Amino acid sequence: MVAPIHPDKNDDPFRPPAVPVEVQCLHCGEEYESYRIEWRESTGPDGRPQGFWCCPTPGCDGKGFGFDILPTDPTYRDERGGWCCDDCEDEEEDDEFDGQLDDAFGLEFDDRDLPFPTDDDPSRDSDDDIPW
Repeated sequence: MVAPIHPDKNDDPFRPPAVPVEVQCLHCGEEYESYRIEWRESTGPDGRPQGFWCCPTPGCDGKGFGFDILPTDPTYRDERGGWCCDDCEDEEEDDEFDGQLDDAFGLEFDDRDLPFPTDDDPSRDSDDDIPW
């Protein structure tokens, strides 16, 4: 029988950052420094060892820096300079690509081309014609 291979906590992509930052767990809402995130090992359903970086709050099942445990600073950047932000100010870049596919393929979008009436269709007075 081969001895089980324990997961390497340093290879886990959800390990805490090298430079501690203030974080908050999405599960329990607690705020703390990222150095407190704990490595825990258990046995998976297949009998093999597995490990996770976990929230240190007793009874909380938040796992993974950048997954359930996030930095509280919205301008946070990791040591490689990357991070994700859902309300970043880069929305102007998205406008640059509007219509490029339509132009490239000669397509034009028009509400009248839809197989069903839209909410702003003046010919649709009620929901009586909807079969569901």
